[in-house]
Amino acid sequence: MSQVKVFVRWFYPAILVMFVAVSCALYPQPTAGPIKSDAAFPGQQLWKSGVSSLLFGTNDTQEWSTNNVETSSAIQAALKSAHFTLMRTFFFDKSLADGHATTDAEIEQRLQTIEKSGMTCLGVLFNIFNVSFDEHVVKYAGDRCQMYEFGNEPSFNGISSSSYLKQWNEVIPQLRKLNPRAKFIGPVDGVNDFLQSYIAGVKTSGVLPDAISFHWYPCYYNTRADCLDKASSVIGEVQQVQAWERSLLGKVLPVGITEWNYDPSNPPPSYGDESDFMTQFSTTALHSMIQAGVAFACQFDAASYSGYGRLDMFDVTTNSPKTQYYVMKSLIAQYRS
Repeated sequence: MSQVKVFVRWFYPAILVMFVAVSCALYPQPTAGPIKSDAAFPGQQLWKSGVSSLLFGTNDTQEWSTNNVETSSAIQAALKSAHFTLMRTFFFDKSLADGHATTDAEIEQRLQTIEKSGMTCLGVLFNIFNVSFDEHVVKYAGDRCQMYEFGNEPSFNGISSSSYLKQWNEVIPQLRKLNPRAKFIGPVDGVNDFLQSYIAGVKTSGVLPDAISFHWYPCYYNTRADCLDKASSVIGEVQQVQAWERSLLGKVLPVGITEWNYDPSNPPPSYGDESDFMTQFSTTALHSMIQAGVAFACQFDAASYSGYGRLDMFDVTTNSPKTQYYVMKSLIAQYRS
């Protein structure tokens, strides 16, 4: 999420679980597409029907509430008990809230949050121009984090494709020397000209990513009905990326969707508070990712008061899981068993 959008984009129990189970039966359950990967990602398993375990992830972003996924043991325990798999955590060089330089204690807290939640680490090296900090994170984390994205929504932050490629080509080889087993992923943007230019650029340089990642928020102040109609549009997005990979690289790399939810507005539309809407949208979205053969995905986000709390999977005032948590918990149980 961009430096500006971070603040913007940054659902009980028994009856809701029954509702999720019924709705899962009502929506088409696509056959899983192939997981197109030269090598398994850290922590990845292939579950029932070939579904990648790493589809069931979430985000730990800049915290705008003192009670959040990093400070709440209850939230961490709920994620672990439901067997969520992948936590995307932001390694900011400076806090977006007050600008202070990130400390090792803050890096450690993010790593411990992932471990206490029983999940695999996907780190975001947020500032691609602070190379010394990025190198420090990779060295500090060591084997505790073996997947990294380089930057976050660079085009939204005013970084040109040529500047991003220059940093990628220079910095990624250095980071790979520091952690040869780690996977490095780009360009962490949308399915747009920036992403296409990135694929063409790494073909020329030979510094290929281990996967291509993008973000997907299909609705922008759409009506409730129009937003639901867009819940399967991720299939077309993935197919477009794969088409560029085939034409420009001559092969298909794994594709990850490292931020997804219904709307990135500030705040998102109020229908996001409706459990039936979030059940329909989230179920369709995840089934569509399965159909498209997505290798890993992270809902945005766990608990940070994103979108004034409307995008959070947990209520930061009560630590109670919200609808999206129960949808994902149900699908995990369905495919993991």
